Amino acid sequence: MNRVIACIDSSPCIDAVAEAAAWVAKQTHRELVLMQILDYYPASYHLGEISGVIGFESNAMLLKELADLEQKQSELALEYSNNLLNHMAELIEKRYGLSSTKIQEKGDFLEQSFNVLNENDVVIIGRLGEHSADNNKPMGSNVENFIRGANCTVITVGEHFEPPKQFIFAYEFSTVCEKMLQRVAQSDLLKQISCHLLYVGDHPQMLAEPTKYLQAAGFDVVAAYRMAMSQKIFWNIKRNTILL
Repeated sequence: MNRVIACIDSSPCIDAVAEAAAWVAKQTHRELVLMQILDYYPASYHLGEISGVIGFESNAMLLKELADLEQKQSELALEYSNNLLNHMAELIEKRYGLSSTKIQEKGDFLEQSFNVLNENDVVIIGRLGEHSADNNKPMGSNVENFIRGANCTVITVGEHFEPPKQFIFAYEFSTVCEKMLQRVAQSDLLKQISCHLLYVGDHPQMLAEPTKYLQAAGFDVVAAYRMAMSQKIFWNIKRNTILL
């Protein structure tokens, strides 16, 4: 069954991620999955090599304390993750009447998530992670790397979510763009909102074939031609618009 996967963490985007995932699940009748990757580092990770700095007996005692601390950290992190996943599952069921399943993995976020994802999944991820929000970054480094490496559809959201009513497809005549056009035509989500097909260049007739192709696939298409890139382009992009 096709899935919509919500990446759950403690970032300010968590509520918007849940709202977006619930919206996609309702629009497409996909299975809703809540995924969290526990990628915390144990206490000893930050200490490096200490055997040559202190005596053997002190070292052995310290390592024993670190082992106990790491075990406690692991237990607390797992408990925290379970509580967060259960809380979000209950919240989504209460607000949207949707049940969800859970995926919980330990390790590097990118590595573990890529192992879980399928090509037909739709993934919802917040633009800011837990640490990026603290550093006032516009987008987390994990998010950018996730978008580049994922083999499926990825939707990013900020701290607030508003269901999109249209999407813009910036068309050009290239092999990559033609593959993207085919992927868009197969999307069970994009088919339900208006498509604005935009071409910028010197050949307005370039829009004829992709317009017919998307219309035949069941899309409501608005074709838009703009002059060559040498001229400044003004395009009114509303908040509830997806850019492709």
